[in-house]
Amino acid sequence: MSPGQRAEALVVALDHAESRAAAVGRRIAESAEDLETVARRIGGAAGGSAVGGGAVGDAGAVGGGWSGQAGARARSRVGDAAAEARMLSGNCLYLADVLRAEGSRLARTVINWSDDELATPGAGDSTAVEEADRGLAVRLREAAEHLAGHVDPASRPCIDLSGSTDDDPRAVAGLWHALGPADRARLARDHPDLGSVDGLSSATRDAINRTRLRRMLDAADSGGGGADLGGVAPALAALTAYLEADPRRHLLDLRPDGRAVVASADPDTADRVVTLIPGTGSSVETLGRTGERAEAVCEAAGPGTGATVSTTDAPVESCVAVSWQGYDAPADVATAGTATAPARAHAADLRTFAAGLDAVERMDGDDSPHAAVGYSYGSAVLGAAAADPRGVAVDRMIHVGSPGAGVGSIAEQWVDEAGTARPAGEGEVVGVASRWDPVPWWSVTGVLGERPGTDEFGGLAVDVTEPGAGAGSVRDAHSRYFDPGTVSLAEIGRLIAETD
Repeated sequence: MSPGQRAEALVVALDHAESRAAAVGRRIAESAEDLETVARRIGGAAGGSAVGGGAVGDAGAVGGGWSGQAGARARSRVGDAAAEARMLSGNCLYLADVLRAEGSRLARTVINWSDDELATPGAGDSTAVEEADRGLAVRLREAAEHLAGHVDPASRPCIDLSGSTDDDPRAVAGLWHALGPADRARLARDHPDLGSVDGLSSATRDAINRTRLRRMLDAADSGGGGADLGGVAPALAALTAYLEADPRRHLLDLRPDGRAVVASADPDTADRVVTLIPGTGSSVETLGRTGERAEAVCEAAGPGTGATVSTTDAPVESCVAVSWQGYDAPADVATAGTATAPARAHAADLRTFAAGLDAVERMDGDDSPHAAVGYSYGSAVLGAAAADPRGVAVDRMIHVGSPGAGVGSIAEQWVDEAGTARPAGEGEVVGVASRWDPVPWWSVTGVLGERPGTDEFGGLAVDVTEPGAGAGSVRDAHSRYFDPGTVSLAEIGRLIAETD
C-alpha cells in the first residue's frame, strides 16, 4: 500500500471511529435513562429529576415501589448501572468530538505529508504529523484515565459554562471542546438544560435532550411538572414519536414551553446543512411536515447531497435538514399579518443556534455550507435574526413565500462569517415566490417589512411560478413550494447546491 493509500485509509478509519463513537454514545445514554426509569419505579417514584441529577420536576412517590432491604439493594444496583452507563456514554461522545477535531487535523497533516513526499521525496513535514498525532494522543488519554477511574468528577471544580463564555456560542464551543470527560459529566449532571446550550456538539445535545424529554414526559404524565408542563404534554408526546420514527434524528434543542429543534442526522459531520424555519400554524406537533419539507430541499439540491451509509450502524449524511421550531409561530394568518413580535421574540435564538453549529462544525477544519430557508412567516424570523449586527452564521438566506422579512432592506441584514460580522451581499439574500401566491402581496402593507427580491428590499429574486398557472392557483400556490416535481422545489434545491 502506497503512502497515499495509507493516508486515505487513515481518513476513512477516523471518520468511521467518530461516527461509531457518536452513535454508541447516544444509544448508551438512552440505556442509562432506561435504567434510571427502572430505579424510579422500583422505588415507587414516577416523574422527575433532571438530566444528570438536576430537577426537572418532582412528582413525589406513588404506590408500587419495593420496600425493605431488598428494594434498597435493587435500587442501588440499578442506580449504579445507570451511572456507569452515563459515564460510558459521556466518554463515547467525548471521543467522537476529539476524533472529529484532532483526528481530522491528524488526517489532513498526513495527507499533506503524503502529497509532498510524492512530489519530492523527503519534503514532507513530519514534524507537523508528529504534533498532530501527539495532540490526538493527549486527548484520548483523558478518556482512558476517566474510564479507568483515575479522575473523580466530584473532586473537580464546577465550571460555569455560561459565565465563562458570556453565552457566546463560539466561546462555548471552544471551552466545551477543551474540557475532558470528567468536567463534561459534572456540567451535564448539574445543568439539565445543557442540551439547549449553543456550541455543544450535536451528538452530545441529542443525548442530553432525549433524557430530558423523557423525564419531562414522566413529570407531565404524573402531574409533577405543574400546569405549564402538563399543557405541553401533547407536544412532547408528538416530539417523542417523531424522534422514534427515525433513529438518525438529533434533538438539538428542547424548551419547557414546547419549542424544539430537530435535525435529520448529525449536522456536525455533514457536507451541507439546511435549516428550515417554518411559518404560520407550525409547532412541534407539525414537525413531521416541517421535516419532510426540509429533507425535500436537501434531496432537491442534487446528486451528492443524499445519505451515504458507511456502516449499518453509523450512517453519514452529506446533507442534513434541520427543522427549527425554536419560536412560537402565530396560530393563524390574522395574527401573523399584524405583528413582528412573534418573529422577534426568538430571533436571537436562531442567530445563536446557527453560530453554535458553525463553531462546532469548523473544528474539523472544513467549513461546510449552511443555508437557512425562511418559509412564510419564518421569513420574518430569519430577517429579524439577520438584523442583529452580529449577523447570522449562514452562507445563504432563502426567503420562500415571504410576507415581509421584518426589515426594510438588505442594508439591515448581516452575516456572521467565522465570528466576524459583515453586511449581507446581494446574492446571499434570496426571495423565492410565485406570482400567484397571495402571501407575498401582504408586503405592500409594510406591516412585516419588505420582502427580499423586490426593488425596495434588494437581494436576488427567483420567480417560481408554475407553467400554465392561473387565477385558480391562488388557493394553493403558497402551500406547494416544497412539493416534489414543482419548479419551486427545483429552484430552491439549485440555490442550495450553489451555496458555498
